[in-house]
Amino acid sequence: MVSFGKSPRLLVPNLFFFSSYCTRTQSQTPPFPSFRAAKSAILSESNPEKLAEIFEKCVHFPTFQRHRPIYHLSIRKLARAKRPDLIERVLQTQKNSLTPTANSSEGFWIRLMMLYSSAGMVNEATRTLHHMKACQLPLSEKSLCAVLAVHHNNRLFEKLRELFKTLPLELNVSPGVSCYNLVLKSFVEENDVEAARNWVEKMDREGEVAPNIESYNTLLGANLKNGDLVGFDGILKQIMTKELEFNLASYNYRISRLCKSKECARAKKLLDEMVLKGVKPNAASYNTVIDGFCRVGDSESARKVLEKMVTDGYVSPSSFPYYTLMWNGIKEGEFDLALETCKDIIRRRWVPPFKAVEGLVQGLAKMSRVEEAKEVVEKMKRRLKGPAADSWGRIEAALPL
Repeated sequence: MVSFGKSPRLLVPNLFFFSSYCTRTQSQTPPFPSFRAAKSAILSESNPEKLAEIFEKCVHFPTFQRHRPIYHLSIRKLARAKRPDLIERVLQTQKNSLTPTANSSEGFWIRLMMLYSSAGMVNEATRTLHHMKACQLPLSEKSLCAVLAVHHNNRLFEKLRELFKTLPLELNVSPGVSCYNLVLKSFVEENDVEAARNWVEKMDREGEVAPNIESYNTLLGANLKNGDLVGFDGILKQIMTKELEFNLASYNYRISRLCKSKECARAKKLLDEMVLKGVKPNAASYNTVIDGFCRVGDSESARKVLEKMVTDGYVSPSSFPYYTLMWNGIKEGEFDLALETCKDIIRRRWVPPFKAVEGLVQGLAKMSRVEEAKEVVEKMKRRLKGPAADSWGRIEAALPL
């Protein structure tokens, strides 16, 4: 059993702890005229030393502090540059800029843990939790969940499960379903579906923390990934027996399972059902059904789902379903559908796949619809510039026009 509090690997240098806070004064002025300028400087800076300097100059200002994505972006860039020393330096600056109120905030320290995690600095993330415990800061299940998430995100699955056994007692924190689900996901990531299933059964049997819909969704995803449709249906029956409410992930897994079995009409009904029950679909919900219909050669049904996606207005359509429908129209010889889809793609200011346009133009030419084929070519030429235009020019030269 590993002792969290006494392990020498987790001892923290004295410089980690601080006893004073930087005072914000009126004389401090932002180094950039606007937050946008500071963000632009960080985005464009390739020198890690200069990036760290920009970060340190901006970190005291509230607008910068509130924008969490800029923190993750900065840390990721420093991590790619293999500069953990600079990551430690900029985060130390963040710690030193704390007010007493922020210092006592569990959320702030969890945020630091996740920044360390995104850089692969697992020991530093764990030390942050050690610091919270040593300073008697308030700890809840969120802190326990955070350190487990750090190990999960860095694929340290055995260590995660070890900490799950030891940390709750040492921190005097009871793990909730989120912590249990992280252990569950660790088994799934190792593709040990049987262990994952046993873990959920253990949760259900012992009753201290009952599995929730996220627990069962994890099992649904694992069975679907392995192509175990019988196992998938068994988990689905358990969810229904327990009368748990299906959420977006549940519906998407069920839609995907039906499409894998070429039961696309049922998948479409399930899509309608989720909307009727107030579960907002995402792009994957529609795209899976569209792709499923295309795979069974039902372009017309796929087109109707795409139209529904546009009229429902829950998500902004991406290029994927349009490309899928265009390719399928060409494959099935449905050139009217492929042509209209190609026009839609260009109207939306996307560039259709060159090979698909080549197939469309060749198909139209064989049908003696040369003028329509030429119109497609002209629209393509207007959309392309630079090397892309040159690549298309070589394809165009070989077209039968």
